Amino acid sequence: MPAIKMITIDLDGTLLRSDGSVSDRTVRTLQAARDKGVVVAIATGRMYQTARPYGERLGLGDSPLLLFAGGLIETLESKKILFQQVIPREWAQELADLARRRGWQLQTYIDDVLRAARDDEWIRDYERITHSKACICGDDFYHVQGDCNKLLSRGGHDDLVARKALIEKTFPGRFNVLFSAPTFLEIMPQGVDKGEGIRRLGELYGIGTDEIMALGDSQNDLDMLKAAGFPVAMANAAEEVKAAAAYVTASNDDDGVAAAVEKFVL
Repeated sequence: MPAIKMITIDLDGTLLRSDGSVSDRTVRTLQAARDKGVVVAIATGRMYQTARPYGERLGLGDSPLLLFAGGLIETLESKKILFQQVIPREWAQELADLARRRGWQLQTYIDDVLRAARDDEWIRDYERITHSKACICGDDFYHVQGDCNKLLSRGGHDDLVARKALIEKTFPGRFNVLFSAPTFLEIMPQGVDKGEGIRRLGELYGIGTDEIMALGDSQNDLDMLKAAGFPVAMANAAEEVKAAAAYVTASNDDDGVAAAVEKFVL
């Protein structure tokens, strides 16, 4: 196995414990990897404002953040945008029109601002999980303000499965639609996923994918694990994620990220 020069880490269910914290052990371990010259990057479907606190918690300096599942690569401290791919406003508008007709919950992400039409149980739950604050726009939400980094729809899993199928049938080839959790349906630009994201990130830092360790737990981590030279799944990961991994580490609540980095990098 080539020496690992970059580590890309999912947030929810991977770096973060179930209570949303990052352990001191994990912080120390990732700082030790950084001190060895390894690039450590958070790779998440979240936007900058909700990923930044965890980057600051790791204390890794101006490290890269792979945001919106690879649609945006931005540095933590200087906020330098290294790559960005968006959903055109016109396409997002068509999707918002469909959501309005169908009565779907929908969220947009534009210029690091989270917007929703209504203050309902789904947006309040999202704010609780991500420590974010949504801009509640009422009917103005359905006049999309600009190009979107992504859109997200929340609901019961079976309902979201049906929404996914309808979006893909109505707008073939426009969006990459997948689950980051059973009640989170992510709608991203076509061609954007964490696998392409870590390839781009590696190119920016002169690192090949065979020199990348990637750690994740959910469906939206699969592309990243398949692209990485050394894919690691958490013990709490879905079975399909474990099947794509070269190694299964401890769970997120048992410092699985630290355990894998200590074993294979330090």
